[in-house]
Amino acid sequence: MTVNTAAKPATARTVSVSLRDAYKFFLPMIFMAELHMLSHAVITAFLARTPDPEPTLAAYSMAFYLHATLGSPVWAVQFVALSYIRDKASMRKLLIFSVQTFALVGWLWALIAITPFGVYFFKTVFGASEAVALDAQRCVLVSTLIVPFVFFRSLSYALLMIHRRTVYVTLGTFIRLLSLALILYVLTSVTDGALVGIGALTACIGVESLYAVVAARKHYLQLPAASERPLTYRQLWRFGWPVMLMQTAESGVAFVVTFFLGRLPRPELAIAAFGVLDGMIRVLLGPLRNLTPTVQTLTQSRADIRVMGKFAIQVAIVFALTMGVMQVESVRSWALESVMGLPPNIAAYVAPALTLSFVLALCMTASSFFRGLLLSSRKTGAIAVSSVVRIGAAGVVGAVALTMSGVNGAVVGMLCLIATFAVEALILGIRVLQVERREHGLFRSDA
Repeated sequence: MTVNTAAKPATARTVSVSLRDAYKFFLPMIFMAELHMLSHAVITAFLARTPDPEPTLAAYSMAFYLHATLGSPVWAVQFVALSYIRDKASMRKLLIFSVQTFALVGWLWALIAITPFGVYFFKTVFGASEAVALDAQRCVLVSTLIVPFVFFRSLSYALLMIHRRTVYVTLGTFIRLLSLALILYVLTSVTDGALVGIGALTACIGVESLYAVVAARKHYLQLPAASERPLTYRQLWRFGWPVMLMQTAESGVAFVVTFFLGRLPRPELAIAAFGVLDGMIRVLLGPLRNLTPTVQTLTQSRADIRVMGKFAIQVAIVFALTMGVMQVESVRSWALESVMGLPPNIAAYVAPALTLSFVLALCMTASSFFRGLLLSSRKTGAIAVSSVVRIGAAGVVGAVALTMSGVNGAVVGMLCLIATFAVEALILGIRVLQVERREHGLFRSDA
């Protein structure tokens, strides 16, 4: 477990944060998350309109979830950067740290992407056909190009967030979405199938990363060359490894769900349906994931905890009510058939799962809030524990589903998501209470 021994850069203050500050920081992040996740939904909806959507969506979904899971250590760098950017020297170390994190999984990525093991992996783990497995392997290979883009995007966005320039982060995601439309159009003339989806994702992230570097350049130049207490790789790894587990669990849950869905009577339909469901959830509830960096950045004292707690409750109510609209059958049908462009059989398969989405909204809010508190205070040990338990919870729900006949794969996927966020919120919430009541508090300066 790590302790809060270093001062935070760029955000040090003595006045408590206000609800206005929280909304000013978070509202642009809502639009950023919506645009970000909308890009994934656009790709899914585009592939759903292809001549043979089931195998195409299945191959793309398998490759995307594997890519997201293997790349989790790299995605975690942004959370580390939010706590440790101090000067230009720390930025360089964080870039090297990013490369180190990819080295952890690069060998496995290559094994799946370029060797016969990859096809065997997709056929064995997901129950995919030979053609779908080959398509998924090619997608994994292309997705490798995303990694270096993310190195620079994560550090640039972290720097913008520290300076509370979240509007520029939102603008970057808008540019990404605009470029996606053109990229999809171009790629359809040179390739087909799931490769169109993963190629478009890679290219639009590249465009976004270029913008992020340009937008953050001003703040980078304003950083001092070095501080009196140089940042060490030991500090980064002590803080970072639980965060890497957190990110791995975030992506790994979908991977585990897909594993069990691949063992249902109609695996490709179940996987394709969950891919669509997950894409919609990413659009509708994606902003809740940004509650974590909001709390991490703005919470620096016990007084801040009270303010951010009120803010989190308000956010939970808004998103739960929003997802409650999915109880209306006409709204579900419109979203699935008109917006997502699903054929009637897949739309009917996904619809029951959406009625449970308001529960997921409440669980995600609680989980994100407690994550942010522990990241802000640099007490990340419990995050590692909760991440492992999350994967286990998904496995338990999936295993139970296999014992039932006629189970709906989309509903199984939704129940897995709810279970994982619920157990994480419980574990992290208990840890926060323990620190506040039995130790010196999350922020020792207040003790």
